[in-house]
Amino acid sequence: MLLVDIWYPAVLNGELLTRYEPIPSIVFESASAHDSPEVLTQPDRKFPLVILSHGRTGMRFAYSLLCEALAGRGFVVVAADHPGDALADWLGGTFVDDRTNETGRVGDSGFLLDQFVGRAVDATGEANLADLAAVIDPDRVAAIGHSYGAYTGLAASAGVRGIEPDGRIKAVVGLQPYTRSMSDAALSRVKTPTLLVIAEFDQTTPAVTDGDRPWRLLNGSPTWRLDVAGAAHHASSDMGLYLELAGKLSDLPPMVMAYVAMMSGESTGPSFRPWRERLLVQVRAIAAFFDIVLGIDTARGESEAAAIAATAGVDLQRR
Repeated sequence: MLLVDIWYPAVLNGELLTRYEPIPSIVFESASAHDSPEVLTQPDRKFPLVILSHGRTGMRFAYSLLCEALAGRGFVVVAADHPGDALADWLGGTFVDDRTNETGRVGDSGFLLDQFVGRAVDATGEANLADLAAVIDPDRVAAIGHSYGAYTGLAASAGVRGIEPDGRIKAVVGLQPYTRSMSDAALSRVKTPTLLVIAEFDQTTPAVTDGDRPWRLLNGSPTWRLDVAGAAHHASSDMGLYLELAGKLSDLPPMVMAYVAMMSGESTGPSFRPWRERLLVQVRAIAAFFDIVLGIDTARGESEAAAIAATAGVDLQRR
C-alpha cells in the first residue's frame, strides 16, 4: 500500500485549507492548498504529470511548498511515502536495506504512473482520481526527486536491477541528488533530459560524490546543472519552514529539538542565505526546464532560464 498526496490545479469552492502534520501533534496550515477541491478542467488542455520521490527518511508531503508551487503553475504532482524508507519506517525500525529500497522506489514510481497514464482509474473511495487521470497529458510526464529520490527518477529512466527503462518519463529533476550507488553504465543509460540541482554546502550528497559524475555521464538532451550558492542539502524541502516554525514553539519534545538542531546546518548552510530565496530559484528553474523539454512554452522557458543564469549566487550550465 502506498500513502499518496496529490496536488493539482483546482476550482475552489470554500474548501478548508490543507493541514500538514510532519511530526505527531505538530500541525501547520497551507497558505494555498485546499482539501480535495474539484479538478480544474479546461477545453483542449491537459496538465503535465510530475511524480515526486522523497529522500531517505522523508515523507510524501515534506516538499509541500515545491508541490504547491508546481500545481499553481499547471502541473499535477503525485508523491508517495516509499515503504521501508519513510520517516515512520526509520522511527519504527521497519526500514529496509539499500538494495530493497532502490528496487522498491523504482517499482513505486512505475506503479504510480500506471495509475494515471495509459489506463482508466478506479475512483471508488477516493476523491477525484478519475477526474485527475482525465486531465493528465500522458506525453508530458516528469520525475522529480530529492536526494535518494533523485536516484528514483534516474534509475527508472535508465532501467536497473532487471527493471526496464520507463519510457513514459520525459524529464528528470534531481534535487541535491544521491547518485553514488548508480554505476557509470547506469548513469550513461539515462537519455532522458535531466536537471541536476547542486547545493554548495551539501554535506549529505556533495557535488564531489553525487553531482559531478552524473553531470559528466548523463546523456539526456538537454541536460542542465544548477549550482546554488549558500544552499545545503535540504534547500528544496520544507525543512526551512519546519525550523522556522520550531523556533516559535516552546514545548517541543527533546527528541524533536535534537532533530531540529541536527537539521539546521543541512537546511541553511553556513552563510544562512534565506531559504525561501533558494527554494524559489529552484522552482523557477524546474518550471523553465519543463517549459522547454516538455514543450509547454519554449519561449517562456528560455526567457526564464536566461533570467536565472543572470541571478547572483546561481550558476546555470546547459548542454
